[in-house]
Amino acid sequence: MKQFAFIVLFAFAPLLTCSCERNTLDVQPTVDEHVLYDFKTRFPAAKIIDISNQLDGKTDIHFTDEDGYNGTTIYLNGIWMVSEKAFNSDDFLYAIPREVAKTYIGTGIKNEDYNSDNFYVIEVSRNGIDKKQYEFSCIAPFDDGSKKIDNLRYNIVIDENGTLLACSHNNFNRSIWWYDMRTSINCVRNKYGNVPILGAVNDLGDNVMFIRDNGLVKTVVLHDRGFGFQWKETRYPLNKNTVLPESALADKEQYESTHPGQEFYALSFIDCPDGSFYGLTFGTELNNSTIYSKVE
Repeated sequence: MKQFAFIVLFAFAPLLTCSCERNTLDVQPTVDEHVLYDFKTRFPAAKIIDISNQLDGKTDIHFTDEDGYNGTTIYLNGIWMVSEKAFNSDDFLYAIPREVAKTYIGTGIKNEDYNSDNFYVIEVSRNGIDKKQYEFSCIAPFDDGSKKIDNLRYNIVIDENGTLLACSHNNFNRSIWWYDMRTSINCVRNKYGNVPILGAVNDLGDNVMFIRDNGLVKTVVLHDRGFGFQWKETRYPLNKNTVLPESALADKEQYESTHPGQEFYALSFIDCPDGSFYGLTFGTELNNSTIYSKVE
């Protein structure tokens, strides 16, 4: 069954405030010059609004870019971690890349509402991931023929080339709150080598990486049980008409016999430390159950 997360907002109290003119880094000398140089290289035309240094080595730079959009960049111990740029919710389709806009429209979402501080359209770039990703968080009407909801949460993630990475009703945490994903990225690299990492989100505390492996977009989930983030599973969707082996068909038929009325909704392939499985999902988009049938 799908789960929904409650997002906790973290307030970052500015400890150091500065101002500068465009292309000028006129700041307090306590700010790391390397950080300022790196920031200017990434955003040469940006106007810095303020800079705050935290006791844990974290530095937040709030700025306005050359197009007037507000952004935030985070450094940790002088190393760039993540940058975010927020678009205006009333005209973002004209500001984001064309391929991203086409994919967003292709999701079929309509009459969406971004009029809340918890809703946003943002561009995210992250240390260790080559591509930018675009995150959309809003509410919109939902109607799948069996259930109608006036305002349902949507979280959509699309990479800069227009690849749809997620269209979920879970409450993903805003990416900039999870600014250091280096351990999870290294875990993916150790397992899959130099595959393209298309994007990343934090979902219910799990770090989720989207990769392209052998031509397939796969979702890699990493979980922290108190010893750092470790690989939990990798999954990717299959056509639900895929011919299944006899063992999986037997599991499917057994479930259907004891759960009449729950239609076969989706099929996926799942790798995890215990082996490989077919994930057979029954129900609807909002109310469903998945059984795992081991690949023999």
